[in-house]
Amino acid sequence: MKNSEILAPAGSMETLRSALKAGADAVYIGGKRFSARSSAANFSEEEIAEAARLCHKYGAKLDLAVNTIISDDEAAGFCEYIKNAAKYGIDAFIVQDWGCAELIRKCVPDAVIHGSTQMSVHTAAGAELLRDLGYARVVPARELDKDTISRICNVGIETEIFVHGALCMSVSGQCYMSAMIGSRSANRGCCGQACRLPFSAVGNKNKAALSLKDLSLLPKAEELAEMGVDSFKIEGRMKRPEYVASAVHELKNAVSGNAPDMKLLRGVFSRSGFTDGYFTGENTSFIASSERFLLLIFTLVSKTDSLSG
Repeated sequence: MKNSEILAPAGSMETLRSALKAGADAVYIGGKRFSARSSAANFSEEEIAEAARLCHKYGAKLDLAVNTIISDDEAAGFCEYIKNAAKYGIDAFIVQDWGCAELIRKCVPDAVIHGSTQMSVHTAAGAELLRDLGYARVVPARELDKDTISRICNVGIETEIFVHGALCMSVSGQCYMSAMIGSRSANRGCCGQACRLPFSAVGNKNKAALSLKDLSLLPKAEELAEMGVDSFKIEGRMKRPEYVASAVHELKNAVSGNAPDMKLLRGVFSRSGFTDGYFTGENTSFIASSERFLLLIFTLVSKTDSLSG
């Protein structure tokens, strides 16, 4: 069975320290610019340098999310930012924008590049394309069943799978709800999380019909490792240190063959409990306040993904 990496999120130095003390093998962070979680505290360039030093002291890697879409007039500033991050000791860059990946290659030719889940890679063919383009790792879309994940794991590119944390109501990287409603683009790091607000198809103002339960595949960790998943990714760069520490600790339990304490994790943070998402193909328990028409939509999306895999 593969010794899969445990990859923790950090939105601040306090959370990063918490992740490392809990035993994370790697941490991913965002800077003050070019990060898809602009509402997190995020890291100044001085803090990025300190974060890299601290991670390497613990024997862990540090990945930097530069996963927004950038405009042409930001290219020069982006390149300078990447050069500095590489100098500080960043181990890999997580990107969404194809243009950003090309700029990184020009700025730092030996940089390690990971394809973000926002690239919406949901088939083995998509993973093969990233492999052929020189990406070291793919983070597949979260809307995949275990058979599709297994096929992607056999492509010959490192595979990083989200195993715990929030789910988006849209296909990974393709939601424009916040941009349309509030002019806050998720792909520019400014998602207003409009889907978490009260919506209902049955006239109940207290229902949040677009708000999904949180994902947790921790009970499936051994199965995922046997499939060949290289990295178990925890979502939550906007979450508190105790959330990250608990998730890392219970994930370490799970990969060691012990049952994770799901009651503890629900108590730390969850939206009406957990779901295993699309993993089993059942698609019956996504929504915190379930409404039938949305369950039908998610079932159809899942079947489409499975067929295209």
